Amino acid sequence: MSWSWNLGRLFGIDTRVHASFLLLLVWAGWSSYTSAGTLLAALLGVAFMVAVFASVVAHELGHALTARSFGIATRQILLLPIGGVAQIEAKHMRPRVELLVALAGPVVSFLLAGGLFTFAAISGDVSPDSFIGSLAWTNLGLAVFNMLPAFPMDGGRVLRAALSSRIGHLRATRIAATIGKVAAFGFAALGLYTGHFMMMLLAAFLFFAARSESAAPPHPGYRGAHDPALLRDGDDPNDLLRVRSPRGRLFVFRRNDPGLN
Repeated sequence: MSWSWNLGRLFGIDTRVHASFLLLLVWAGWSSYTSAGTLLAALLGVAFMVAVFASVVAHELGHALTARSFGIATRQILLLPIGGVAQIEAKHMRPRVELLVALAGPVVSFLLAGGLFTFAAISGDVSPDSFIGSLAWTNLGLAVFNMLPAFPMDGGRVLRAALSSRIGHLRATRIAATIGKVAAFGFAALGLYTGHFMMMLLAAFLFFAARSESAAPPHPGYRGAHDPALLRDGDDPNDLLRVRSPRGRLFVFRRNDPGLN
């Protein structure tokens, strides 16, 4: 992505951060400074934001390394002000594989939260007022939030994987994407009510990501209706299944396509 910088390679995966992340660091430092009025508070605010995004990287590595265990590569991990994205090469996975890959990120966040809560308890302060306690609560919130059953959240992918084996990938995607769009409107309304700009930005991201997924071809076996690859000699028209996307685009795939198995 343009306007992003490479932070290095973790476990062989490029990790990049978008330039807009600097605005988030400035906001974190300024907010802490205006609250406490000291330079130390500003530095702690910036350090806390960096620690949060280190936790986000660990969350995304959970996805990426689980995908790798199934032979699926990850192009890169990209950090944005609204969170991180592991750009996994395979857009379509078997339901069981998608389920495990989707769950891996929240599992990492839950484990981080447990470890941080333990450390905070030993130090005597698990409240959000302490640095470690606040980081523990943030990781717990990250895990719970990502398990919301709304696409493209991890919970939405878990829902799609669970439904795919029963009702098919296409209908499962539509259900998860629809829940994602409804959730986006909910977050937008909450953001307007509370005045949280970041929540409104997150709502926009959720909506467009869900809409993009619901409009995409539901399986690599799908081809455009005018794809010459469909017009082979000796084809039986009954072997071709036509499906129309929510945007009205027609996709056609072969019933006996090995990619569907």
